[in-house]
Amino acid sequence: MKRKVLIASGCSCTNELFSSDHHHDMDCTWPKWPELLAEKLDMDFINLGHSGAGNEYIYSSILHQIAEINLDDIGLVIPAWTQAQRKDIKVRGTWRHLDAVRNYPYQKHIVQHGDINYRVEQSLLFYYSLQEICKSKKIPLYQFQMLPMFLGFDWDPVLKKHTSGDQEESKRILQSFYSNPYYDQIDDTFLGWPTENYLGGFNIKMDVLYGYDEKGLPYQISEIDTHPNAIGQIKIAEYIYEKINE
Repeated sequence: MKRKVLIASGCSCTNELFSSDHHHDMDCTWPKWPELLAEKLDMDFINLGHSGAGNEYIYSSILHQIAEINLDDIGLVIPAWTQAQRKDIKVRGTWRHLDAVRNYPYQKHIVQHGDINYRVEQSLLFYYSLQEICKSKKIPLYQFQMLPMFLGFDWDPVLKKHTSGDQEESKRILQSFYSNPYYDQIDDTFLGWPTENYLGGFNIKMDVLYGYDEKGLPYQISEIDTHPNAIGQIKIAEYIYEKINE
């Protein structure tokens, strides 16, 4: 019998063709979590992950793939969402992930691309919209947050500090987060909702891969490259598989 397909998308933590910016000679061709999870689920897989991707790309790439494939062949859709402040655009049919926005300091680009409250609002729209589209088409869906949604948006690498200066900006973000009309509409197919440990949820970066020792090892490539290594990818796949089966 023909196997169904797992469709996954995400950022560099998902990208099948990931290469390390810090360790140029490292072979990073180890299996990524979509392949490993598909094996556990006895499915084929389509990995749409792209380094530097934001949530607009993740959402759009999955919708495009759904439109291109027979719905009966889809066994599971699973996005690994990234930071809300990242920005994607399309130029001549090619996705571009804008370093000017996804790198810090974020505040310099508010006028062109919206403030952090807007970026969080847009991400919530993507989460809820994909949930409802998959529900309407009877497509199995699980979602999770790979990276913290908005943690670190105000970090300035030159000053080496958070530029908001106090907790007021974080309070405004959280107020916007909780008051968003989609917040209470996200259902339990979103694993770890509402995405942050201190909110009662989880994200993979901070709660699964980081914190096992003070350097974030052994699931990350190195002290300076915090992307998941081979056993980190296994850990992600095992963790998501366990959550799906709970």
